[in-house]
Amino acid sequence: MTDARDLSAPERERLERFAEAFDQLDAASYATLADAGTAAAAKAERDALALLGGGTRHAAVRAAIKAFVDQATINYSRRMSLTDTLMLYQSLPDRADDRVRFLRSVERAVVAVILGPELSAEDRLALLGPWVNVVGDEGAGA
Repeated sequence: MTDARDLSAPERERLERFAEAFDQLDAASYATLADAGTAAAAKAERDALALLGGGTRHAAVRAAIKAFVDQATINYSRRMSLTDTLMLYQSLPDRADDRVRFLRSVERAVVAVILGPELSAEDRLALLGPWVNVVGDEGAGA
């Protein structure tokens, strides 16, 4: 079993700051952070995987991703029902593919935050996507 101790102190600090920003988000705003990814994000993912290599650090990053995805899933389940949403005259709930895009964007953002300054600025911004509006590029260690 791996945990955050397999990450460096600066990586853990960046991840903690991201967790604080993540916790402040209302699940109703998740759809605004759902992006389909881009060719630049796909390249950045490959670059990040090369940086991570294998071993305990890679496993720790995967565990961090899982923790954020699990929390996002829980937060989604606590959102208002369709009836409550309609009674408040809000927009209809997002679709399943919106949720999938959101969870993938969470994965990319966690990687960007953990790897932070090891990534090129282009890769970091491509991985953060709309999350840059939540944490800023500085939130990923730039």
